Amino acid sequence: MLNQTVKSNIPKTTIHATPLRVSKTNGVFPPHRHDELELLVIYEGAFCCTVNGKDYIGKAGDVIFINSGVPHSTYTVEPSVTGLLQFKQTNFLDPDIARIIKYSVRLNNLSDEPVRILSSPELFNTIKEIFDESDAKRTAYDFYIKSGIYKIMGYLYREGILSDAEKLYNAKDMQKILPALAYINSNYAEDVTLEEVSARLSFDPSYFCRLFKSAVGSTFTEYLNFVRVCKAEKLLSETNDSIISISEAVGFSSASYFNRIFKRFRNCTPRYYRATKYRNNM
Repeated sequence: MLNQTVKSNIPKTTIHATPLRVSKTNGVFPPHRHDELELLVIYEGAFCCTVNGKDYIGKAGDVIFINSGVPHSTYTVEPSVTGLLQFKQTNFLDPDIARIIKYSVRLNNLSDEPVRILSSPELFNTIKEIFDESDAKRTAYDFYIKSGIYKIMGYLYREGILSDAEKLYNAKDMQKILPALAYINSNYAEDVTLEEVSARLSFDPSYFCRLFKSAVGSTFTEYLNFVRVCKAEKLLSETNDSIISISEAVGFSSASYFNRIFKRFRNCTPRYYRATKYRNNM
């Protein structure tokens, strides 16, 4: 599986947009994943996204939504004309809060539906407007594009396609454990324990466990391991450090445990992830 790093092609933004792609039948893009949300607009023909052996086929007028981190492949069912839009959800939240909750948002996304075929003229036209601005490059076009992304996110939240991060971090329970998330995000490489973190917040460990699960939707250990896996991905992609060194650097007690946890979240081993890393320099 290819691990794709998506590069922005719109100045002053973190957005990648390819307004027009013409594909012949049997054109295939092999299995890959990326941290960005992906929306494929189908102008003509039919296009397929495959996840876990299941085919999701969109036709002219549809938008194929692919969640972040989802391993998927795509192919052309019949000659088609499509547009591609990719962006990170957390880049369009309040910066200070997003920095703290970015891992909980990504972890929650793992439980959201991986792919949806959306037949929404509103969504289709909003994405098309972004493409039009990207092509024309009129004055302040980056502002128009960003406003379009916010409109898309509003649609995805309203329709329940994405977990609403705004509600997540405004929730009473989430507010209580924000300091815990910030501490984990900064100290993941250390021997972080539930007892230590709950004591820092002056909470009873049992109460803290319930509070954490209510706010984040996962256990303390699951969240900590997910943060460590995300940090390990960066080291696997950007360094030549050994798997053992990386497992230690991100706080895992052993390489075997690291391998097991990494595979649970990413459906592949760290070694395979590194061997198949892919950079998209479009």
